[in-house]
Amino acid sequence: MDGNATRRTEGLLRLAVQHHNAGQMERAERFYREILRIDPSHGDAAHLLGHIVFQDGRRKDATRLFDTAARSNMLVGSYHLVLGQALMEEGRAEAALASARRALILNPDDADVLCLLGAILGRQGRPAPALRCYRTAARLVPGAAEPRLGMGRALEDLRQAGAALGCYRLAARMRPQDPAIRIALANALRRCGLLGEAASAYRETLRLGVDNASVWANLGATLQGLGRLSDAEAAYVQALRRQPDHAETRNNLGLLLHAQGRHADARQRFRAALALDPAHLPALVNLGLAEAALGRYDLAERWQRRAIARDGRQAEGWNNLGNACKAQGRREEAEDCWKRALALNPAFADALGNLGANLSDKEEFAPAVVQVRRAIRLLPGHAPLHAVLAYALNGAQRTAEAGAACRHALVLAPALADPLCTLGLAEQRQGRADAGRWFERAVTSAPGHALARFNRGLLSLERGALSDGWADYAFRFKAGRVRPERRFTIPEWTGQPLAGKRLFVWREQGVGDEFLFASCYPDLIKLAGSVVIECERRLVPLFARSFPKATVRAEQPPCGLVEAETVDCDYHIPAGSVPRLLRERLSAFPARSCWLFADGGRVADWRERLDGAGDDLRVGISWRSQLMTADRRGAYLPLDAWGPVFAVPGVTFVNLQYDDCRREILDAEGRFGQPIYGWTGLDLRDDFEETAALVSALDLIIAPANSVAELAGALGVPVWRFGHRDWTQLGTGGRPWYPSMRLFQPLAGQGLEQAMDRIAAELRRVAGR
Repeated sequence: MDGNATRRTEGLLRLAVQHHNAGQMERAERFYREILRIDPSHGDAAHLLGHIVFQDGRRKDATRLFDTAARSNMLVGSYHLVLGQALMEEGRAEAALASARRALILNPDDADVLCLLGAILGRQGRPAPALRCYRTAARLVPGAAEPRLGMGRALEDLRQAGAALGCYRLAARMRPQDPAIRIALANALRRCGLLGEAASAYRETLRLGVDNASVWANLGATLQGLGRLSDAEAAYVQALRRQPDHAETRNNLGLLLHAQGRHADARQRFRAALALDPAHLPALVNLGLAEAALGRYDLAERWQRRAIARDGRQAEGWNNLGNACKAQGRREEAEDCWKRALALNPAFADALGNLGANLSDKEEFAPAVVQVRRAIRLLPGHAPLHAVLAYALNGAQRTAEAGAACRHALVLAPALADPLCTLGLAEQRQGRADAGRWFERAVTSAPGHALARFNRGLLSLERGALSDGWADYAFRFKAGRVRPERRFTIPEWTGQPLAGKRLFVWREQGVGDEFLFASCYPDLIKLAGSVVIECERRLVPLFARSFPKATVRAEQPPCGLVEAETVDCDYHIPAGSVPRLLRERLSAFPARSCWLFADGGRVADWRERLDGAGDDLRVGISWRSQLMTADRRGAYLPLDAWGPVFAVPGVTFVNLQYDDCRREILDAEGRFGQPIYGWTGLDLRDDFEETAALVSALDLIIAPANSVAELAGALGVPVWRFGHRDWTQLGTGGRPWYPSMRLFQPLAGQGLEQAMDRIAAELRRVAGR
C-alpha cells in the first residue's frame, strides 16, 4: 500500500474512532468499512468494527473481523483475546483455546486472558486447570470480581461447594451493586440447596433494578422448593408477564399447581408450555401426570408414550407409563415399563417402589421386600417407601416387622395414611381388638383413602354396624379389592322408586360372592318393573331357573375403564352395592331358606345314584378355595387333617372339591380307610347345573369359605362352614344370609384343627353313632 493510501486510512481511522467514542456507531462503521475496502488486512479497523458488529448481535461477522485483525498482526495480544472470546461464544472451544493460549504467550500477566482460558477449560470439562488459571488471575488483580466468579464455577465442578460459595460471596462484596454477580451467587446458593439464602439473593437482585423473567422464574422455583407455594406462584406469574412465551416457566408453574392438588389448572399450564414448544419433554411427562391425577389414565398413557417416542431414554416417562397402565388394570404391561425404567436408571427409587408394590399385589412378597429395600437405601427418608415395605412385610405375614416399618414411616410423615392403614391390618392379624383405631386415623388424615375406608367398612360390618359399614364398603372399587369399576350411560340406582323401571345388576366379584349377593335378588325383582341380572356365564342356567321373572345374561366382555357401556335399562347397580339399600339392618334379612333352585330331574337322578352307596348320612366335602391368597391360606385345612371327621361311622363322603385333587383323595382313602365318592365325567368346576343338583341331593355339606359352601347355603342345603370370623357374619354368631348354615370356628387360642374336632363330634351325634 502506497503512502497516500496509508495517510488516507490513518485519517479515516481518526474519524471512525471519534464517531465510535461519541456513540455514533453507524457512522463509525461506515468509516471502518471504507478503511477495510482500501486495506482489507487493516488490523485496528477490523478489530474495532468487530466490537460494533458483536454488540449489534452479528456474532459470526464479528468473529470473521476479529480473525482478520489477529491475522493482520500476530503480536497484538488483545486481538487474540477478543477472537478467543468470540469463538467461545460460538461454541468452538478448541479454536478459542488456541487463540487464548496465543494471547497468553504475548501477555502472560493479563488477567482477562487467564479468565478466558479458565472459562474455555471449564466448558471443556477440565475444572482443575481452569481453577489454576482463575487463581493466577486473582493474584494478579486481587480486587477484581471476575476471577472469583470463575473460581466459584470451577470449585462447584470439583464438588467443593463450600469453597465455591465463598468465592461467589467475595465477588458480591467486591461489586455489591453488580446484579449479574448477585444472580450468580443466588443460582449457586440454589444449586447447593440453601434455598432461604438463594431467595434473599434473588430478591436483592430485584431491588438492584433487575426486572427480567429469568430472575422471577428462578425465585419462583426457589420459593417452591421452600414450600411457599403462594409466593412461588406469584413469582412465576411475574416471570410470565415479562416473558409470556417461556415454556419452562409455564411448565414449572404447572408443577406447582399440581403439587397443590389443582390438577386441572396444572394441565392448562402444561398444555400452554407444549403450545410454545411441542418438543418440551418435561411438559409432556408432567401433562401425563396431571391427567393421571384427574383419573384420565388413557390420556395419561398417551402423553407418556409421546414423551417416550421423543426420547426413549426417559426413565421417568417409562415409570409414569407403568403407573398409567396399572391404573387401567394392565399390571403385566406396567411391570414391563417399570423394568424398562430401571434398565435406564437402576437407582430410580420410584420405579423400584412401584415394582415392589406390584409384586406385593401379586402376593410375591419376598421379591417385593427386596425391591423396596433397594429403593429405601437410595431414599432412606422417603416415608411412602417405608409404607410400601410395611405392606409387603404384612403380606408376608411378618407382622412385627411390618409394624416397625409402619412406625418408621409415621416418624417421617405422621399423617401419612398408607402406613396407618397397614398398621391396622397388621394389628388385626395379631388379634388386637383396638386395631381399628388406625383405620380411623388414616381416614381422618386422608378422608378419601380408599383402602382405609374399605378396611374400616369391613370392620364395621364385622361388628354389626351395618349402616357405617356399607357406606365404607362402597370404596372397594377404588381400593382395588374387586374388579375395576365399570361405567354406564345410565345412572346408578341409589334407592329411587323402581316401579315401572328396568334395573341392571352387574357382577363384580367371584362366584361365591355372586351366590351371597343373589340373596337380595328376589327383593329387587319385587321392587322393580323389570330386572336384568348379569352373572358368570357358568351360572346362567341356574340363575335363570331361580329368578324366572328376571332377565339373566352372561357377563359381557369389558369395555375398558373409559368407554361407557350401554344397556337397555333405567338404572344400574353393582351386585355388592345392593345390600346397602336392602340390608341396612339385621331385621331386613328375610327368613327364606333358599333362593337358588337346582333342576328337579337332575336332583332325582343324583339321589338315585347316591342310593347305591347305602343308607348312611350323605355328606359332601370340600377343603379349599380356588383362589388361594396369602390371607386365605390360614382359613383352610388339607384333607390329611380331616382324620376325626373320616373316623365317624355311618357317613358316606362325597367329593365336591372342584380342582385337581385326585392324588389327595387317594392318599386320604389309603390313610383313613374311608372311601370318598366321586364320578368320572362330572365337572365340578364348570358345570354348576350338575353340581347344584348333586349338592341338593346330599344331606349335609362340610366346607370352608369357598363357593361350595356358598352354593349349598343358597340352595338351602344344610352346610357346616369351618374357618375364622369374617365380615359377612355382620356381628352375629352365624351368617344372616344363609339360614341353613352353621359355623364352626376356633375358640381363642385354638387352631382350625380344634374346630374340625367339634365338627366330628357333632357329625357323630347327627349320624347317630
